[in-house]
Amino acid sequence: MGWIVVLLFVLVPIAALVVWIFALVDCIQVPDDAMYQSGTKLIWVLVIVLTNVIGAIIYLAIGRPEQGTPRPTHAVPPPPPPPV
Repeated sequence: MGWIVVLLFVLVPIAALVVWIFALVDCIQVPDDAMYQSGTKLIWVLVIVLTNVIGAIIYLAIGRPEQGTPRPTHAVPPPPPPPV
């Protein structure tokens, strides 16, 4: 009976906290908003922070960029021609 209490009241909350922190750090470390499958970094951080573990699980399931996704390259326009 004692191990069930330890499991429910100690290990489960610690595991939930670890998942929440992992999702939040992973979300913040994405370098570009275009890498997300849906939404932006601000939206996902708010979802994770305001909905706690449920938001972290939702982010990990549908919002996280796929591994190996290349960073989108934004074409830099060429400089204007020099005046003649």
